[in-house]
Amino acid sequence: MFRRTRYQHGSVEREERKKGPAVWVYRWWEEDINGKLVHRKAQVGDVKKYPTESAAHSAADALRLTINNRCEHRNLRRTTINTLWEHYSQEELPLKALSTQDAYIMYAKNWIVPRWGNLPLEQVKTVEVERWLRATGVADGTKAKIKCVMSALFSHAVRWEFCGHNPISSGIPVGSGGKRGPSTGVRISAKRQRSPLVLSPEQVKLGLAELEFRDQLLVFLEGALGIRQGELGALRWLSCDFDNMSISVQHSYYWRRGGNLKTTKTEASAKQLPMHPSLKHSLQEWRSQSLYNKPEDFVFPSERLQGSKPLDLASVLKKKIQPAFRRIGITGVGWHTFRHSVGTMLAEMGEHQLTIRDYLRHSNLHVTNKYLQATSKTKRLAQDKLVDAILPTGILPKTNLIQ
Repeated sequence: MFRRTRYQHGSVEREERKKGPAVWVYRWWEEDINGKLVHRKAQVGDVKKYPTESAAHSAADALRLTINNRCEHRNLRRTTINTLWEHYSQEELPLKALSTQDAYIMYAKNWIVPRWGNLPLEQVKTVEVERWLRATGVADGTKAKIKCVMSALFSHAVRWEFCGHNPISSGIPVGSGGKRGPSTGVRISAKRQRSPLVLSPEQVKLGLAELEFRDQLLVFLEGALGIRQGELGALRWLSCDFDNMSISVQHSYYWRRGGNLKTTKTEASAKQLPMHPSLKHSLQEWRSQSLYNKPEDFVFPSERLQGSKPLDLASVLKKKIQPAFRRIGITGVGWHTFRHSVGTMLAEMGEHQLTIRDYLRHSNLHVTNKYLQATSKTKRLAQDKLVDAILPTGILPKTNLIQ
């Protein structure tokens, strides 16, 4: 006979520890595979994080959602954005890359939770979110990212059946067979306010002349390979195959949270790139000068940290690279500037889109196309061809119309 699943409030108790501060413990029961009741407990946090029992109870709301997810109870429909964020942080966020986790936490803590935290899920309306985002005054890209995080939260809520639909991404209720609801989701443009800076080969050459050897090599690698900042930091000597003249990009480095070496962004990113003889010569010269030249050592190690971590490339950019380019009249240079520049340079040289895609190691052409820009010189040459085809003589023909 079917037995109705009961809603559990559980209990929160304070437990002392021999070492360290006391902790709050949440206790509940659940059925094992044989239907026998088993008591469970989980730590909510210590008294430093949650000084009062009331604060601990609020933090336990996310656990309460998890243990009651099979229960039909009106309390589940009263879930607030605060509780949903705590639940998402426990169940979903740890599965994402550390850099993605930090970005989600920043957007949630700075924007979403302060404005919407105390509202029940069913009170968050599409148009209200849209108006709020438009009134924030931040860049369109930031608005789009805030929307993305809110949509991820509601998708999580739909998946766990805390609510029936996602008001951020669409107005299609779950189980409606694809029939569109009253809205199509929050409408926010992610259009760039300005095009990314793109350098010409001549500008990269002028910038190189303003740098010392180590920083020259950093810019040379970026200008020749167009790899990402994290991939540049993660390069180790074992990644450089001098015999076959290739560079294997297998890892990326994330400097926050004490530093973390992770696999590349996508499967397409984990591919080999060719090593030009000039690159080979420069890398070998740098290896002969470096204090850390074993195969497992980073190509650009932090000497201050005795080679245990790669060089802080954000600091190098700010203190060395950007001042060098400012001296030749170019501002706003970032590590990703070189990646955009490589794509545009290759396009100007007539390389096929598929070649550029594989060189930049993108998963699809849609992403690659965002990196390509036509320079003024290219557009002028294209216009010359077009006008010559329309008007070979360069003079408009005489009209047959009677004035």
